[in-house]
Amino acid sequence: MFLDRLGWLTLLFACFWLVLVSRTFQIQVLNQETYKEHAQEYAIRQMNLYAERGQILDREGVVFADNIKDKENKYLEYSRIFLQGKIASQLIGKVGYNGRGAMGLEREFDEKLRGNGGYLLSVQTARQKVIHGLEKDYEEAIPGKNMVLTIDRDMQEIVEKSLKDGVETYKATSASAIVVNPFTGEILAMASYPTFDPNQKLQTSASRAFRNDLVSLSFEPGSTFKVITAAAALEENAVDPKRKISGENGRWVLSNGDVIRDTKDHGDMDLTEAMTYSSNIIYAKIADSIGSENFYRFVRDFGFGTKTSEDLIGEESGFLKEPHNWSGRTLKTMGFGHELTVTPIQMVMAFSAIANGGKLMQPMIIREWRGEKNKVLEKNEPIEIRRVVSEKTAAHIREMLYQVVVNGTAKSVMSSKISNVDFGGKTGTAEKYSQELKRYDHNSQIASFIGFSPARDVRYVCMVLLDDPKTKTVGGLTAGPVFKNIMERIYFHPRLSPTPYNLVQVPNNKNCDIDFVGMSVANAQKLAEKKRCPVGFEGDGSVVMSQKISDQKEERLILKAGELGYSKMPDLRGLPLKDALEAMSSVRIPIEYSGKGRVTEQFPEPLSLVSKGQTCKLILKEKV
Repeated sequence: MFLDRLGWLTLLFACFWLVLVSRTFQIQVLNQETYKEHAQEYAIRQMNLYAERGQILDREGVVFADNIKDKENKYLEYSRIFLQGKIASQLIGKVGYNGRGAMGLEREFDEKLRGNGGYLLSVQTARQKVIHGLEKDYEEAIPGKNMVLTIDRDMQEIVEKSLKDGVETYKATSASAIVVNPFTGEILAMASYPTFDPNQKLQTSASRAFRNDLVSLSFEPGSTFKVITAAAALEENAVDPKRKISGENGRWVLSNGDVIRDTKDHGDMDLTEAMTYSSNIIYAKIADSIGSENFYRFVRDFGFGTKTSEDLIGEESGFLKEPHNWSGRTLKTMGFGHELTVTPIQMVMAFSAIANGGKLMQPMIIREWRGEKNKVLEKNEPIEIRRVVSEKTAAHIREMLYQVVVNGTAKSVMSSKISNVDFGGKTGTAEKYSQELKRYDHNSQIASFIGFSPARDVRYVCMVLLDDPKTKTVGGLTAGPVFKNIMERIYFHPRLSPTPYNLVQVPNNKNCDIDFVGMSVANAQKLAEKKRCPVGFEGDGSVVMSQKISDQKEERLILKAGELGYSKMPDLRGLPLKDALEAMSSVRIPIEYSGKGRVTEQFPEPLSLVSKGQTCKLILKEKV
């Protein structure tokens, strides 16, 4: 019995062994190539190497957009982060979940910023661990190019703060402003309010906060367009600048029965007086004297009816009818900015031509493209499109616009804070066309002011628009003061100010070689005493807002006190980097970080006051 069982077991093992041998022969000999391919398929995996997206920086090298590693996202190796929060967000835009630009410059120049991805064919174990040194094929990812803007981060912040204040003060729907270097066409600041934080995920793109009205808004310019009419009249010698023209007692009835009105009867005025008091009647007459074809040619030469640049995403062309489509009153009403639409960028470039001596420049938003190690790959140079008026005409117009501020509709623009600095500019108030009413809505206006500073040695051209201000509606009492606030803040900025004292009024006394601006009054006084620097204080407040030399012989400094509005540090501990940056969006200090994961330490401490010169430092660590 035992032998029978042993025999059966031996036979069973023999059969099992024959099956194994047969199967091994089939795999290793008969189907060798098939199973070899399957083995390679399981052992070799392709790993995508994602290119790091290029940074976006301001003209001074301050980083707006950067990248952080995102290990939780299986589709992207890098996640976009916006280090300056809301500042310039409408211009810079956002990046979508697919890693491609979704708005603004991020979208317009996505291909350059995104770079080219690579791949790695690696050998893996059965547990999918990479065996280093056995890589089969490799193509390196090429990082995207770094975009350097013409924007200045500090000036952008000044503009955005002034717009926010303007919307709140005048209860406007929104506000926009742009600052340009008129000689190069470089856009130094471009902002609208309300705005948005690109680091926040849950946002709807339908919101007005996402719109860049400076390029996309098409509106009737109103009285600001009288500058174009005056320039055309002077170039064509259509009127004697000193000849008085009848103001028609403030009401001019045309031959077809239409009526053109002024706000009141200013009497008979010459070209400059009519600009100073913004007479629609006289500028309608001036346009009539220029003639349809000539006036249309000048309007086109100044850039109206066409886009200004290919780099400004969402830019509109405005609306300009050709003369054969004009009615009997079109020429007259265009003379004071009606029956055509323009964009803010067109208007500010036209005024820049007046400011720089007569040359229409192409607006520039990208200064250069850089590669690795900050190597400049492409550099944009200023582009002169054409000369539109002579230097003599441009100088005449600038003097006219200076009179508008000193004696005319823009007296509210004059600054009491900046001595010996003159502004020039023009106010505008235009009713918006209502599609529902099929006419201009008397209760809906766009108030505007375009000006330059200094008036006789221009450095900056700035345009401000307020949409539907509720407290006051005219541009001189709404957009004008916002312009003034922007300029005052620029003049008090030690790097941006165009006044020469920042260069020449440097004290020889090394004890006074101190920047007190931003310090508390108490600390400034202690430091001055410690350094033996004679100082005096003006104004009320706890913070030093500006400083100047009052006596060159004694080298005494006058420190002007005011309120800066300190911010408190939020508690960032435990937050991931993107959430921490979102929380810091209202605290305007530079941010530095090291490590990965969540914030474990922060400086300054939570709830402490932050002031000028401080930097927020974050230390991040991953959970162990």
